[in-house]
Amino acid sequence: MIVYPSWCDYYLQMINSFKKNFAAILLKWFPLLLFTIVTGSFSSCTTSRNSAYFKNISRDTVLTTANLLKEELKIQKGDILNLSVSSLNKEEDALYNSISAAAAGYEVDNNGEIHVHHLGKINVLGLTRKQLKIKLEKELDPYLKDPVVIVSFANHHITIIGSVGNPQILPMPNEKVSIIDALANSGSMVPFTNLSNVIVIRDSTDDKKQIRQVNLEDNSVFNSEFFYLKPNDVVVVKPDEKELQKQQKRTDYQQVSSIVLQTITISLIIYNTFFRK
Repeated sequence: MIVYPSWCDYYLQMINSFKKNFAAILLKWFPLLLFTIVTGSFSSCTTSRNSAYFKNISRDTVLTTANLLKEELKIQKGDILNLSVSSLNKEEDALYNSISAAAAGYEVDNNGEIHVHHLGKINVLGLTRKQLKIKLEKELDPYLKDPVVIVSFANHHITIIGSVGNPQILPMPNEKVSIIDALANSGSMVPFTNLSNVIVIRDSTDDKKQIRQVNLEDNSVFNSEFFYLKPNDVVVVKPDEKELQKQQKRTDYQQVSSIVLQTITISLIIYNTFFRK
């Protein structure tokens, strides 16, 4: 058993031993440690799964799709219609246009009617926009010279949320819009978007919701009844959870590696400044 003269001498010997061996140990293992950290950083940068529109479609091909006709919507109670009327009677046109005649448009009441200047109440329930256009042009003919009427929906919209550049409520003045057009109007896809699992939520009968997955990487999307969106549809663009987890692990590893390298560097600076003779 070694007996030291005093506790003070014991601690001084420990410090001196640490001073002698610290630099040697650090310099000996530093290259290996640095190599391990750098190699780990590169290996963590694995190739990510790239998500892209129609990725699985072959070049120069012809696709056979279902007959997805853009059927015209029927006007329903509670719809708000925009009317744009133009004729050779410019002073009279403003009386019918939605902006002048009705600030929020023409609302279809519980009887399925709208009130139009000169014409009074007109039943529009169950008509398409085209049918209402023809009806109004015919009935306005006695009051306007060569009237031309454009009918659009003021309160129809679709909602786009999730991993898109601009989540929004998108107006839908016409019958339908394709899911591609809707997403194109919502900005670029954010990183790690999963285009193979886009969700469409649609109102159904009896207060039920239909939820359907749409794969925008595959040509099957063209045969989907959800390719064309309907009023009040909600489109949810989901992120790729696996890729997000990989990215988080890479970030955490790089942060730890950076801290370790900084600690080693600071230790070397302290040693060279205060301990090395």
